[in-house]
Amino acid sequence: MRFKYIIAALCLGAFVSCDKESISEPGFDITGYKVTSIVDTSGNAVKEVTFSFSGDAAVISFYPGLLGNDYAYREGRVLDVKALLSSFSTTLNNGTQENQLSVLVSSDFNGTYDIANIRLATWTDITSHYVLNTRGASASLPSGTKDIREFVVEGKPLYYAYRYICKPQTENGANSTWRIRAFSLQSQTDLGAASLATLTTADWNLINDGAVVDPGRGAVIESSGAIRFNGNHINKEVQTESWAISKGFLITRTDMGPDRPIAIKSAINPRLGSYSFNYTTPGTYKAVFIATNASYEGQLRVVREIDVIVP
Repeated sequence: MRFKYIIAALCLGAFVSCDKESISEPGFDITGYKVTSIVDTSGNAVKEVTFSFSGDAAVISFYPGLLGNDYAYREGRVLDVKALLSSFSTTLNNGTQENQLSVLVSSDFNGTYDIANIRLATWTDITSHYVLNTRGASASLPSGTKDIREFVVEGKPLYYAYRYICKPQTENGANSTWRIRAFSLQSQTDLGAASLATLTTADWNLINDGAVVDPGRGAVIESSGAIRFNGNHINKEVQTESWAISKGFLITRTDMGPDRPIAIKSAINPRLGSYSFNYTTPGTYKAVFIATNASYEGQLRVVREIDVIVP
């Protein structure tokens, strides 16, 4: 009986040895591709790329070269903010005083919303980036969408602000009324634009400074959500300064983790002679196929790639 166990053990060892030696490098390769214009199941016009293969492998996976499925980022992808897009609209009514409204940003404001701390901060005037409305216009004027990414300091929040100054009115002219509407701040990445704030979600803090600020004057948020600025209508010879300052926006890179392949064949599937994938956007893509033969003792794989031109 003991002899039988020894024989069995020897056979098992031989089996393991033979199994390990039987793992061979996949004889898999890409022989070419063709591009066909089709309409997909959702009714979209796409380019169907059909790859042809020679040889075989137990397992095959595919990187089409798209965001999230790109072999070049298999170890990980960090998404950079490529642009910080800002816009708003304005109206200007009444009065004659000029140059009362300014648009500013700061990366060293400490977040304490009082005039003393505001003046301790460094504010960059970016008014010239935008188009402001003219007096008496019947409709709000869009400012244009501007990229303010250059004012971001890594690791520090960016604050966005509107400042309104009304000088003594006898000498400088009657106060004007400005309204800010349709504020938008968006981050632009390879994934597209993502909203950071709108007029109602920017958490505006209003600060009014002056020896006397008449009730309801200076900076006010109206029931519509618009930010309104105007000067005193009683104490007209008192200079006032009013601010609307947003919350701080921390503009950071995003770690997206590794890009992943698409599994197109498992060990139980028959030989794969071709594979089709739909591309939605013209361009040149690096398509990568990984073919693997494996057992519990180990695995061998080959990586095959081809540049795909999608017209």
